[in-house]
Amino acid sequence: MGVRRGRTGGILVAVALSLAWPAAPAPPSSVADPEGTVVSELVVQAREPGPPWWRVEGKGSVVYILGVPDGAVPPKVGWDRTVLERRLTGAKAVVGSPSFQAGLRDIPAALRLRAQLKSKTPMEAGLPPALAGRWAADVARGGKAADRYSHWQPMAAGAFLLRESRDGWRSVEPQVWGLARRQGLKPQSSARYPAMPLVQKAMAGMTPAVQAECLGYALDDVEAGEAPARRAAEAWARGDVAGALAAPRGFDRCLLILAGGAELWAREAEDQAADIAAALQTPGKAVAVVGLRRLLAENGVVARLEARGLKVAGPGEP
Repeated sequence: MGVRRGRTGGILVAVALSLAWPAAPAPPSSVADPEGTVVSELVVQAREPGPPWWRVEGKGSVVYILGVPDGAVPPKVGWDRTVLERRLTGAKAVVGSPSFQAGLRDIPAALRLRAQLKSKTPMEAGLPPALAGRWAADVARGGKAADRYSHWQPMAAGAFLLRESRDGWRSVEPQVWGLARRQGLKPQSSARYPAMPLVQKAMAGMTPAVQAECLGYALDDVEAGEAPARRAAEAWARGDVAGALAAPRGFDRCLLILAGGAELWAREAEDQAADIAAALQTPGKAVAVVGLRRLLAENGVVARLEARGLKVAGPGEP
């Protein structure tokens, strides 16, 4: 299965869906959403044309931080790459997210987990009536058979339907890595996590109630449609941070409250902040790429850099 990079929940789902099963959550009522609150002072309009950048400097060194959308964006959202290309030229490094490792030895465990996500009875039969009605309507709206995912448990069904509804959507990060490779650079991270233990921990906290709640989150995003996500992506492309943060994130909330999800999110934020700080220890410039909410959250990457005594200049500053 190899190494993957991405959001805390995204990596779990990427590994899961590649084997036709999703990660499972823990009860959400007792776990705070680590990306739910961002630092308001950091939500500004960029001065330069194009997406928003932050900057942190050391003696003879600087790291430019590109804040990117937290998930995939609809097709044909254009953005100005001029500043990125300029900052990649002559850069000593590109700081990416921590990577996740899953290998051939994990396949037996993955298949066992996949079996646990199967439903022996029609999934819809166990849903509250209102949620069952939403599910049926959303599946029908997509032109699919009503029983298309009846043999999966609710969270898996929701994940599959959401993925179908976003066919053709792509993350911005691979576009950045493509430009970096042209400069002979590849994303670096000092952190590498085994994926399977994280997924197994997430599975251990699954309950029928949480399954239904996560299905509801997925349907929120399906029902929102493309328009609000496109508006948010276009806002990001012109440096409007507040507009970019308005992107629908129902299923993201589910992913972040998986058993161990909040702890993993904090670990990723700390490791990425550490890598940015380490890049300041040698002369020259580097570029870092961080999801906007992980960057701007109350305990996010900017906050962790400032806790190290570093000053972070935002996109609204000269």
